[in-house]
Amino acid sequence: MPAIDVLKYSDLYRQNADDPDKSEYFVPVKWLETRSELEAVNEVGFFGNQNTVCKPTTPKWRFTVEKLKRYFTQWDAEK
Repeated sequence: MPAIDVLKYSDLYRQNADDPDKSEYFVPVKWLETRSELEAVNEVGFFGNQNTVCKPTTPKWRFTVEKLKRYFTQWDAEK
């Protein structure tokens, strides 16, 4: 079933479907590794953003990625 048919505010999504700046996008994710909630990785200084997907431009992003690579050793398993 298409997401637009089940989203809570589907009329709003339909209105903006042809406008790339106002459209909503779904991005597929293939998880290579996961952790339980008890094993969650969280540190002061990590990059954070309320959006599901964003274009990181701050130095915190690079710090976060490099640190997470140490916890998630399978990060490049697909290469």
